[in-house]
Amino acid sequence: MRARTSRRCTRTSSYFVYRKCTKDWQIAESRIEFIDLTYVLDGEATYYVEGHAYPVREGDFICIPKGSLRKARIESARPMTAYAVNLTIHEFESKREVVLPFPVHCHIGYHGELEYLFRKLNDEWTSKPHGFQIKARGLMLLILSDLFRILVYDNHTMNWHPAVKKTIQYIQLHYHEPVKVAEIARNVGLNASYLSGLFKKCVGQPLYSYLNCYRVNQAENLLLSGEFSVTEVAESCGFKDVYHFSKLFKKLKGYPPSRAKRMPTET
Repeated sequence: MRARTSRRCTRTSSYFVYRKCTKDWQIAESRIEFIDLTYVLDGEATYYVEGHAYPVREGDFICIPKGSLRKARIESARPMTAYAVNLTIHEFESKREVVLPFPVHCHIGYHGELEYLFRKLNDEWTSKPHGFQIKARGLMLLILSDLFRILVYDNHTMNWHPAVKKTIQYIQLHYHEPVKVAEIARNVGLNASYLSGLFKKCVGQPLYSYLNCYRVNQAENLLLSGEFSVTEVAESCGFKDVYHFSKLFKKLKGYPPSRAKRMPTET
């Protein structure tokens, strides 16, 4: 399966929880009928998948495939706190279920945008305002997009300068807001000119170009879901001018954003 399948599929989230465990917490052994995604924020626990033990701690990510025999429990003095989603993913045209290309267990560390998106999903899922299902599905699209970036695409970033990594984290967390290079530079402890040169040297493109590409990619994911208008997507991705957004989107993607809402899926 190609990685791009993550943005070409319908996604049906069946269950979401902010899990703050007690020392007696456990999941009884059963064969699950969904994909279990868990992002550990703090503490420790042990998951068992097909009889194999996976001790988890802060910054770990779990992806248990549908059909797996799963159980879990607390086995330390520091009970786990985590975000957990149980979901199924289907291809648009064939309706076949998709298997995510993620390992069962890995350490991804802290990612500001990922934690922010899970927190927003928790707010929507808990308060359940009118139409919350649409926003929840949109947030889940962004979470999956981030997970693909972290687990599939970003291995080459390990040796980047810490200030560049912090800059990218800042963009991931604030891309929907007005973003200024001077503000980012203050946040990472460098002057704007030096940061701009360092960023281009590491990443291979100017900082503002990266910001625009990131915003447009996030916008494309939302448009492909078919659940938001072009204006809604532009505003949610940090563009105040829809005309400018449409022009930039077409320049970077080769087609207008209105077409993305009608594009057939690819497998």
